[in-house]
Amino acid sequence: VFGTALPAIGLIVGALVIMNIMLVAVAERTREIGIRKALGATRGNILSQFLIEAATLSVIGAAIGIAGGIGLAKVVQATTPLPAAVALWSIFAALALGAGVGIVAGVYPASRAARLDPIAALRQE
Repeated sequence: VFGTALPAIGLIVGALVIMNIMLVAVAERTREIGIRKALGATRGNILSQFLIEAATLSVIGAAIGIAGGIGLAKVVQATTPLPAAVALWSIFAALALGAGVGIVAGVYPASRAARLDPIAALRQE
């Protein structure tokens, strides 16, 4: 039970953190979004910008986690008789999962940013 529940909880918490970070980014950049829309940026442009940012953020987090995992595996291997190896496929799976979680977590903030009215966004301080 704990073998799958704990990682699932970690992914959910990570997704919520990314969503909150992206919501703050949208709130802080409301004027910028309004200017971009006033200059002709489409909803798709705004949506893709924030989805790419969310995916990039989560892939960076996954890469840091992978580096930590590899480092920990090396420490375990050096200090115990236990074999500790990190499969190459698991590295790619972690990066892909990180990107997927980032994209899913970024959908709501990105759609909020894409729906902003440019005039109302430009009025906001």
